[in-house]
Amino acid sequence: MNEEIIIKAENLHFSYDDGHSHSLNGLTLDIHRGRKIAFMGANGSGKSTFFLCCNGIHKPTQGQLYFNGKPYDYSKKGLLELRSKVGIIFQDPDNQLFSASVYQEISFGILNLGVSEKEAKKEVDKVIATLEITPFASKPTHALSGGQKKQVSIADILVMHPDIIILDEPAAALDPKHTSMVNKIVDQMTDNGITVMMSTHDVDYALEWADEIVLFHDGKVLIHGSPIEVFSNKSALAMTNLTQPAVLQLFERLCQKGILKASLALPRNLHILESYIENINAKPYYGGSQLINRHTKKAILVVSFGTSYEETRKVTIDAIEAAISRAYPDYAIYRAWTSKMILAKLKKRDQVHINNVKEAMEQMHQDGITDVIVQPTHVINGIENDLMKDDTLSYQEYFKTIRFGDPILTSEQDNKEVIQAVSEEFSWVGKDEALVLMGHGTTHFSNAIYAALDYTFKDTGHPNIFLGTVEAYPSLESLLRMLNEYSPRKIVLAPFMIVAGDHARNDMDGSNPDSWRSRLEAEGYKTQSVLKGLGEYEGIRQLLIRHIKDAMER
Repeated sequence: MNEEIIIKAENLHFSYDDGHSHSLNGLTLDIHRGRKIAFMGANGSGKSTFFLCCNGIHKPTQGQLYFNGKPYDYSKKGLLELRSKVGIIFQDPDNQLFSASVYQEISFGILNLGVSEKEAKKEVDKVIATLEITPFASKPTHALSGGQKKQVSIADILVMHPDIIILDEPAAALDPKHTSMVNKIVDQMTDNGITVMMSTHDVDYALEWADEIVLFHDGKVLIHGSPIEVFSNKSALAMTNLTQPAVLQLFERLCQKGILKASLALPRNLHILESYIENINAKPYYGGSQLINRHTKKAILVVSFGTSYEETRKVTIDAIEAAISRAYPDYAIYRAWTSKMILAKLKKRDQVHINNVKEAMEQMHQDGITDVIVQPTHVINGIENDLMKDDTLSYQEYFKTIRFGDPILTSEQDNKEVIQAVSEEFSWVGKDEALVLMGHGTTHFSNAIYAALDYTFKDTGHPNIFLGTVEAYPSLESLLRMLNEYSPRKIVLAPFMIVAGDHARNDMDGSNPDSWRSRLEAEGYKTQSVLKGLGEYEGIRQLLIRHIKDAMER
């Protein structure tokens, strides 16, 4: 860490109403050169006021600011020099841009520093190329999109080679594509040694990005430390209306369940957490003490929730089992369903018996199977999957080995393959239309994958794909807010479940007023329903086949 203090604040006070209340109330803080610092706290806690004081726009009513060890000089010359070294990017770029064209806008600041036109042009051209502004460099600033305006406002400051750049909510009002673009630019700044001070409410981004976190409360610093130190302090987070980053919440739950060890370093991002999970000692479950004196006889047990719709079963569960059988011809294929309601319905209505997990394990034992791979078709690693494992392992002593394949959404690679499968299946949905996927949802902590995948669709270039759940978060209410912002011409509805069963036909496409289709149409949207389960997607079947292969290699 560079211990050189670049900005020092001592006992700062600032009031907007002649001292009746204070936006800054005795704030003291050291900012070290070259650091990435995230400023967080509730609205009105003083973050933006402090930034405006750092840039010299506001002068503290009490206390002192130092830049590079020298007190702030509030003369015209002193402020001009300060603002060439301490640049601020406002939350709303329209408050910053005022020149007629992009090129003039970026040139203004550096020319005011007395740089020659030739040298200024060289610097402006360089920053325009670096920030990929060239395609709209000749446009008027008022004609730019929000993301483009943000690029230009950053270029305004970068061209002057500042020591510090302050960003006030840089991703505010930006779509996922432009948020990613701005984050990339911020990374370039920090790579070049610029001290970056950023206010943000995004705890997940701050955990991964920042070197330090500063929590503001009532105009002063509540806590200042590393991201892990700050985000581990739940009482401080509660005082500032913040929640723990999702990756820390998930890590804590996995430790509580004994899946991960609490002695592991707290993860800064999902990639680190995934590496912890992937490195779990995933050896097969071995059988009891009885010696199995017979030749190896291998089987794959495909475990599904089930469906009472025959035509849907044929194109999903049957198709998955057939694909697995073709991929692994040396294995006997067995079936088990987990829904007691569906199993009872089929028995009563059709006089058809389908094994539950325990019955399937018993059947394989009677058939002389010695080694079992259990492959669930569950979408997430939730309650159904936990119960399935318990039932399976109750027969552990009768088999030489039992291995488990993963549910569909288990790893980062799974997410990529699912996104590819969905986007290929619905490639015909136009950008002025929206694809709304309906998942089941659960009270299990693994439900977080739905919200994460919804974000990942957008982050990977699919801004018109939305994923919600029937029974958890994201709910249809959450999706409606996002859909109203996107304002699609039409909405295509599809189930995000292995089979297009009761939920798809009733909760999604039903004629009742509470169905997703009815509610979307009540909002004025034209809808089209596609009753096609994930089991019908070739990409999903291949993903499950890969999971079986991974289980074999453990």
